This record gives sequence, structure tokens and C-alpha cells, in this order.
Amino acid sequence: MPITKTDAERLTQNSILWDTGRGSVTGFGVRRQRRHAVFVLKYSAAGRQRWHTIGRFGALTVDEARLQAKVLLGQIAAGDAPRRRAPQNETTAVVTIADLCDRYMIAAESGAVLTRFNRPKKTSTLSIDTGRIERHIKPLIGSVAVVDLDGRKVKGLIQDITLGKTAVTVKTKPRGRARVLGGASTAARVADLLSGIMSWAVDEEIVTANPVHGIRRFRSEAKDRFLSDGELAKLGAQLRNGKDQSGVHLHPAGIQIVELLCLTGCRSSEITKLRWSEVDLDHSCLRLEDTKSGRSLRPIGSAASKILASLPRQKGCPYVFPGARGISHFQGLNKIAPKLFRSAGLDGVSCHVLRHTFASVASELGYSDGTIAGMLGHKGRTVTSRYVHRPDAALASASTEVSEEIARRLAVDANDG
Repeated sequence: MPITKTDAERLTQNSILWDTGRGSVTGFGVRRQRRHAVFVLKYSAAGRQRWHTIGRFGALTVDEARLQAKVLLGQIAAGDAPRRRAPQNETTAVVTIADLCDRYMIAAESGAVLTRFNRPKKTSTLSIDTGRIERHIKPLIGSVAVVDLDGRKVKGLIQDITLGKTAVTVKTKPRGRARVLGGASTAARVADLLSGIMSWAVDEEIVTANPVHGIRRFRSEAKDRFLSDGELAKLGAQLRNGKDQSGVHLHPAGIQIVELLCLTGCRSSEITKLRWSEVDLDHSCLRLEDTKSGRSLRPIGSAASKILASLPRQKGCPYVFPGARGISHFQGLNKIAPKLFRSAGLDGVSCHVLRHTFASVASELGYSDGTIAGMLGHKGRTVTSRYVHRPDAALASASTEVSEEIARRLAVDANDG
């Protein structure tokens, strides 16, 4: 039978296993003489039997090593046998940081790398990871051998990104550009990703330790921005007005999404990507299938239910807020929300501030941290069972009171007082 990963892992010391059966490569094997298993190729050249070490198991997967064996056999058949090398240690194949990043992304895209919530990384997260690898890690340390990466090089990476050495403007589409910025915050996020990659490498036995652990990096303070009563009144007036500073009408979907964010405390992606199959108006809740922390059941108040009940359904589109073509969800919130906040005279406000505001109002009304966490869908109180048919009565009552209070503050005349 062809060699598998399990075979290589179970190989005992001073033993060898050959590739056999359908799909096998003649002369390809895995041998363990010391600590690690090593892939080898046994072949004949000039009437003599020769051995060639392909690389260490862990640094290469079985399929990668088998593919290299096929390439080598083709070269040998063409009269270009691999040169004999001086004896080396078991780590014969030099794995660079760039190579490691590529292997990590292959594993992550296949769902083999899990987040802290024990779930595969989302497509959007993978896209961000790829950008940080291609625009920061590879240009700065991509050629460094994995075994040579140490704390000094990691500190150098963080410093270079902080100083903006990788800052660049990249053309992404015919009419689109991506501005790659540096700074301490960007450097910290890249270092966090590199630490995750190195931890994965430790698990795969490519390296024995994570050199990023213990390296100090910038940590921003938790944002505590939320809207005051007066700011909620200003936002409510602008939601009713529905125009930007120049008097141009904003897309109604953007207005409705912002209002729902105020009334539910949901994350912006949870509302923009909301599907009709996740809306349960009978039980006044949202049954979200895919959130940051997994499946989540969120109670919503009557004000939010009325908005959802008033929305038309577009035939053939599963989304509550369909895009222009009716295929995907609405994509314009990132442009509309800032215009809405600016026209309302709100500084330093993003959609996430609305989530903070929901929590702040709940705290004002006397609800505990645990209840607030449940209303916001934090991991500790997230409902993941498919057999739960209605939200917890206490959470439902709390969510109703908080949303009604926010609706009242939004409806106040901003000119009063």
C-alpha cells in the first residue's frame, strides 16, 4: 500500500517502509534511524545502487515527498542523477519562513487550523492572513530558514513594520487599490499571525519551540466609546432624515441596517449577512448559523421585529438585505455608515460603537455582565444546540427592555433641551 501520514508517524526506530501498490512510486520510502523519519529514494545509476534523501517528515508531507520522488526519477531517466551531497543532519530540506507560510495556508484553507473557538478560519480571515503574509512576513523574513528564526529576528520584523518599511499602495482591481500601512498595531497583528503559524509548526513537529512567544508587542487599550443620550437622539434624527451632509439620500438598506444594529447589539456582519431562514419573528429572535463564536440564538425586541417584518422579500435571494444583483448580501454599509455618522455630527463612531452602546444601556438598566454577554452572543452564553426552539425567557425580557429604551432615545428630538 502507498505510504500514508499515519505510517510515517508510527514508524519505529531503525526501520524503513517502502511505497507499494497502486499509485506508489518505485524506490520511494520513509526511513527512521534516529529521532525523525526521513523520506528517501532508492535508485540505480551507472550500474550502481544509490540512495537519495528527499527530506524530513514534518518538513515535507508524504504527498510532497512522493511528488519530489517522481520528479527525481524523471531526472534520473534523463541522465541527470542527483549529485551526492556531503553528510548532513536529519533536517536535510531547508524550510524557509515563506515555505512554512504556504504550508500553513494550505492547511488553514482545508479547515485543519482551528480558531480559539475550535472552528475553521473563515474565508474573510484567510484573506486577511494571506495579505499579512504576502505584504509583511514574506518580504521581511521570507528567506529566513525556519530553524534560524529567533527572538531577535522577530523583534526586527515588528520594528520594521512599525516603522512602515512594508507600507505600499497595491492595485487590486481595475479601479481598486489597497493601502498597506505600517504602525505598531499592524506589527502586533502580523506578529500574532506569525506566532500562530509557528505554534502550528510546533504541532507538526517542524520546529520544537515557538520563537514568537514572549516577544513584547503593542496592545491597544480596549475601546469604551459609546453613544450618549444626546448622540443617540442625533443619530435617530439622521436615520429618519436618511441623507448625507450634501443632502443626497442614502441607500435605505444601509439606514435599516444601522437602526437594527442599534436595537439588537449585533455585529455588523451578522445583520448585513442575515438570511430570512435565520429570522424567527414568531419567537422574536434571530437564529444565526455562523457567527464569530459559532451558532447563536439572539432574542430581539419588538422594535427590531417591526423593522424586519416590514421588509420585502426578494424572490430567489435568501438575504434580508440583498445586494444590487440579488445574488449576494448588501455590500454598501462600509460607505454608508461613515456618511451617516458624519452627517449626524458623531466623531469617532463606527458600527461597533453601536454594539458598545447596546451593552452600556443594558448596564444602565441594571443587567448583569452575564445577561449582557448573553444578549450580545458572547461565547459563554451562546446557544449552539439545534434543539433549542426559543430564547431564554430572562434574556428575551432583557433584550426587549434594552431595545425599547434605545428606540425611545433614538426617537427623542435632538433639539430638545
